[in-house]
Amino acid sequence: MNSFILKGNICYSISKTKLKAVSGYVVCRDGKCAGVFEKFPDKYKDLELRDLKDKLIIPGMVDLHIHAPQSAFNTFGWINDIAGKYKRTKPILTPRFIPSCTDDLMDQLREIQRAYNLPVQSHLSENKGEIEWVRELRPDSSFYGDSYDKHDLFGDENLDSEKVNTVMAHCVWSSDEEVNLMRENGVFIAHCPASNVNLTSGIAPVRKYLELDMKIGLGSDVAGGQTESIFRAITDAIGVSKMYLRYVDEDAKAITFEEAFYMATKGGGEFFGKVGSFEEGYEFDALILDDSILAHPLELNLRQRLERSIYLSLDLCGGIKEKYIQGKKII
Repeated sequence: MNSFILKGNICYSISKTKLKAVSGYVVCRDGKCAGVFEKFPDKYKDLELRDLKDKLIIPGMVDLHIHAPQSAFNTFGWINDIAGKYKRTKPILTPRFIPSCTDDLMDQLREIQRAYNLPVQSHLSENKGEIEWVRELRPDSSFYGDSYDKHDLFGDENLDSEKVNTVMAHCVWSSDEEVNLMRENGVFIAHCPASNVNLTSGIAPVRKYLELDMKIGLGSDVAGGQTESIFRAITDAIGVSKMYLRYVDEDAKAITFEEAFYMATKGGGEFFGKVGSFEEGYEFDALILDDSILAHPLELNLRQRLERSIYLSLDLCGGIKEKYIQGKKII
């Protein structure tokens, strides 16, 4: 079941800075990756071989922050109704943000979190006005993130070592103290460059977060952002990082393509477990790209073809030919 081999041009992140690109074979066994091989792996010779010719094979991408119509999903009847109903869709606890939540509500949300073992998502330090608002509403909190942490909804819970899987969107203006707590608690950052520009929130210091080895992925933040394309989020992340070094900190370095691709795949995927890579043991999620529709007069290597495909929005012009989730072909 869900076991096969794909042959083609395989590109995936090994680390934040290392992108592996190889013409060869990637093996799926029971919905999980069994490895990438330059030569045909004889030990898997009994599996179906699907030859994708010169197409690109990349991991499925992760949108770490996008808004559903939240008012439709705000009851216990909904959490209970979907229990065990969907294989890949699960609830997440979403306090809108601190200004919309009383202390009593936050305590109740923590009880819900404990009862259902739910992950948590919210917004953090998106703009200066919001931070000042939180300071006025929560004078007992040292900083914005501390307001979540006081209710044990901010990553690792220090009292009983219970982990609360948490993602915070934006983190544009996080103080050093807040950053340290996020890092200590393993809080994920959802970097949403398009939304930050559209709402004139500012430019998140993503280079700083990467160098501190923090957990970080990309988000579309639709409708703060204008598109669900994570290809676009990759290029936006690179672009705004160049503006950061020009207008905020000239000693900073722009985000590389490798780093942005990592955030879009393995970085954001870590929130869900072993997701976003073709390394052994990862869920087999894949996109098959046909970049032949983008004519080019020169011969390009695989890394160049991938970068070009993303910058030219191949996902929006019919270039995605197949999709796999946990080894199941859905397109």
